[in-house]
Amino acid sequence: PRSCAGLDSPGSGILPAAIMFPFRRLPAGPVPINRRALFLPTLVSLGLAGAFLYFLATRFDVNLNATWAQISAGNPWYLLLALVVHYTTFFFRGARWRLLLRNTQDQDSGTPGVFYCSQLVLLGWFANSVAWFRLGDAYRAYLYREEQAASFSRTIGTILAERVLDAILVALLLSVSILFMFGGAAGTAWYVVGFALLLAILLVSALGVLKLARERALRLLPGWLGERYLRLHEGALGGFQQILPVTVLGLLAWFSEITRLYLVAQALGFDLGLPLIIFITLANSLLTLVPTPGGFGAVESGVAGLLVRLSTLSASGAAALVVVDRAITFISIIIVGAGLFLARQILPQFFKGKRRSSLALHRPLELGRTEEP
Repeated sequence: PRSCAGLDSPGSGILPAAIMFPFRRLPAGPVPINRRALFLPTLVSLGLAGAFLYFLATRFDVNLNATWAQISAGNPWYLLLALVVHYTTFFFRGARWRLLLRNTQDQDSGTPGVFYCSQLVLLGWFANSVAWFRLGDAYRAYLYREEQAASFSRTIGTILAERVLDAILVALLLSVSILFMFGGAAGTAWYVVGFALLLAILLVSALGVLKLARERALRLLPGWLGERYLRLHEGALGGFQQILPVTVLGLLAWFSEITRLYLVAQALGFDLGLPLIIFITLANSLLTLVPTPGGFGAVESGVAGLLVRLSTLSASGAAALVVVDRAITFISIIIVGAGLFLARQILPQFFKGKRRSSLALHRPLELGRTEEP
């Protein structure tokens, strides 16, 4: 049996199983497709999805015929542009992640390009869309470790830095947008802002604890675990060396998503106003934190409810907007992500880039040991 230390080195083959099925004995051979399709969480997911859709149709008194009529009357060119704009967010997020990775590596170690990093961000979203418990970030870190001989702990640290920055930006943008929103249902919007602020405070606090507890953790933890703590520390805090370009790229990524929703609303003939568009886009992102595949069910019912309460849209109009927008942000991610996954298996030399030099990986850690990939 392999030791626990092997979990952080490439090629161990343990990590995906440990993440996906921590309490199951894994079969020796490949799992048949029918068993994967009938796996209990998949059935539960489908059942919850059906229940949420039933709730959406009954709770908000949706007229399905009116909803379909509004969708079919939408401007296809605006919708096509919304689809294209949505995928620019992966370019900005990939560029931001590449910068975070480069900030945590030695100058003589190469960092993959924006195209490669954007692929892994998209595949992480794909994993979030088809799996429970938002495993996409762990899957992205695993792919980077396997393909670039990198440290899993340090890579997870850069993704944690991403999440902290995103939480801060979401809380700030929500706080600004709500100042321009008026109406009797403003109290509902403040609950969303309060949750975003709480999430940002918790993540920033976690980062602070990671920094302040460093010396004590290195004294108390076993050597192999202390090494991984150092790599996580490097990844999470090292990326903030160039905070301005990282922040700008994060803002551009969010503006891409805001523009997508604006174009969807225009395609359906809805005039919602920019503050509400910003608010709904960011509330959508918070609802995807629900650990169903892609936040399915929670996003649809939550966004539709906010639209009905905060705008003049009817329930059918809100449902039409939600269905079209989710076709872009959820269904298309599954289709494009699956296509990218298959393409990477067929043409790995084109999509996976060059493996990092092994010489650049072996640099001393403060524990006095040489770092394994």
